[in-house]
Amino acid sequence: MPFTGVDSSPSESTAMGGPLAPPRRVSSMRDALRAAQRFLLRNGDLGLAMSLVVIAIYFFSGYFTPVRFDRERIEIRVQGGLIQVTGLYHYRNSSRLPTLLTLAVPFPIDAAHPAPVSVALAEAAEDGRPLGEIDPSRWGRGVRFRLTFQPGEAKWIRLDYAQPTRVANGRYLLTTTQAWRRPIGRAEYLLHLPGSSQLVSSSYALAPVPAAGPWRTYTFSKTSFLPTENWDFAWKEEPARANRHEGGQP
Repeated sequence: MPFTGVDSSPSESTAMGGPLAPPRRVSSMRDALRAAQRFLLRNGDLGLAMSLVVIAIYFFSGYFTPVRFDRERIEIRVQGGLIQVTGLYHYRNSSRLPTLLTLAVPFPIDAAHPAPVSVALAEAAEDGRPLGEIDPSRWGRGVRFRLTFQPGEAKWIRLDYAQPTRVANGRYLLTTTQAWRRPIGRAEYLLHLPGSSQLVSSSYALAPVPAAGPWRTYTFSKTSFLPTENWDFAWKEEPARANRHEGGQP
């Protein structure tokens, strides 16, 4: 899900991806190019000015971030008029230098799907156990936050949000992954519907999972995944089965 970063720190990259996704550093990029232009006008050193432009593009565009988004695990549960999402996202700093990364979390908001009523972010263990809360800031229709990475460091980030739905369908944003310009190495997705509900459609082919308690569960997974469409899914409530008695017989 991949926003626009406005910081000018040369140590920071910006990124976002499904739903966490990367902004382009438009303001910082413009400022850096203007600074190079002023330097050129003052000093007339074309070679040095061009070098400054290249450095500005590298540090401020967000295009060359050394952080890689390579795995995600998404679990969606439909319950009580809410679509509850738990996402685990894996990031790795491939650089030998520390990196500061800004990530955005956009949400699929429309008239039938209002803004989430709760959002929580945390650094997490691989099994999803939260290790430390992350305090996000508002950003348009979503939120954004920053992560620091030591050289070669990898992190799991956990996102939990609950979004109201006024209709029997939902969407999980996947196309924001394209902002990373490389596929996810491994992606896994789970959908839990109440036992009283029936799956109607899914934009990705789903396989049923053996029944677990009161839920109907479906899944799909991908490798080397660069999605070109979001995950849309729909369900319906099964009509209640009424006991009928005929001719006095049960």
